[in-house]
Amino acid sequence: MLGCSQHKCCEKCVGKFIETYKINKLSREELKFDYCRYPLCPNCSTYSDDPHCHSLEDFRLKDLRMSNITILNGVDPIGNVIFTNNKVYRGINKQFAQEYLTIFHICHQHELFGHHIINTKIADDFSLEPFAFMFEHELIRPYIYPFEWTLSMTMDAAYAVLNLVRKLDEIDLGLKDGHPFNSAYHKGTFCFIDFGSIVRQKTPTWMFKEFINTFINWIICKTKGVGENKVLIEENISSHLTNEEQEQYNLFKTTILTLASSGEIAKAVELLYHWINYYESKLQITPCNANIPESILNSIIKFINNEQIKQVMLVSGNFTDLCFRLNQNNNVVTVLNEDPKYTDFIYSQIKQKATSISPALINFLNPNGPNDGSRWFNAEIRFSSEMVIVFNHFLTQTDFDSLSRRLKLFTVKYAAIEIFDPPNKDLIEAIKQDFNVIDITKKSYDGKKLLFLKVK
Repeated sequence: MLGCSQHKCCEKCVGKFIETYKINKLSREELKFDYCRYPLCPNCSTYSDDPHCHSLEDFRLKDLRMSNITILNGVDPIGNVIFTNNKVYRGINKQFAQEYLTIFHICHQHELFGHHIINTKIADDFSLEPFAFMFEHELIRPYIYPFEWTLSMTMDAAYAVLNLVRKLDEIDLGLKDGHPFNSAYHKGTFCFIDFGSIVRQKTPTWMFKEFINTFINWIICKTKGVGENKVLIEENISSHLTNEEQEQYNLFKTTILTLASSGEIAKAVELLYHWINYYESKLQITPCNANIPESILNSIIKFINNEQIKQVMLVSGNFTDLCFRLNQNNNVVTVLNEDPKYTDFIYSQIKQKATSISPALINFLNPNGPNDGSRWFNAEIRFSSEMVIVFNHFLTQTDFDSLSRRLKLFTVKYAAIEIFDPPNKDLIEAIKQDFNVIDITKKSYDGKKLLFLKVK
């Protein structure tokens, strides 16, 4: 018998797992069980043949990664999200297969996919044990985490969740999770991405409580300039409210949860609409219309077209004309900017429009600052582009070696950086460690030029 903190797994079962997942190089003696994700190992269980111990799961995941398959860690018993060959799937465990096929067909019948929920279909090109079947979701790239949204983006994400809850209630479905990490910005709008959170019952009171504790609290704090990049706001928000605001907060929260507990979902949603709209009415979008000289703009477009570059990332600079010109040029544009006012302005110009522009509130000098440890994918992985254009940073920073290395992490082919004219010799030497200098704009603007680079 092999030890497990929750139960005993027999060697026969363990041996079958090793055979099933082709981990034949591992001896039974090397297996150590820390804890179990489910109550019984599959071959000993009479009511579940999906789950397995984390130790075995770790070995299986390592084996899968060698086959270009990545399964995201999660605690959802319904299934797991899987990445492979630049596609994203959701494997559904066998005991939930019929339930989620039914939910899928209801959602498809009422045209929720592509509007409220990320485009989803039943996969016919990929399968994986132990899942009963796979959904294929439309790939979101780049993926922007909620702590990289601006205030305006957070409000629209909240509205999108409420719109989904209202629609689900109309077709006798509900939503069990209400936090921001189940929503994503995609092509100018927000959509719901966690299909496993949709259930065949009324939306529970827990969803509304979680929505308030995350979305509403986050909006309040961002409105007050508190915790701009905090991942989730704690339930106790009293320290950020005046006495009058606290009374109103308690009244809204109590009323909404009472309505939800009595099954009056539409009324609870309507009150949340009003609550968000109150803060939205205070939001001021500041126009940011800085323009880059036409000759420089043309040089960038010409370079991009000559090199047949599709994906471009713009870092800082606040040049809205360049952003929209690249969009018109059919480029996929990611905007990384540490200025929430500029990022909100960009978002205000593209929201609810079909667009390939993705704005993210990120400081290029510390792109993973709000990222709490290893839980989230690093910005360099999510935003890596064919070309990165950086304004300001190479003018104001002196650690050129560090800047050059960071720049290289974000681009797979080319870069363009704003430099002073004449160029700083130390900067050029540092850049040459990671890039080949291939061009420089002939004309300067405000004593600056653009230096074009290719990754070594």
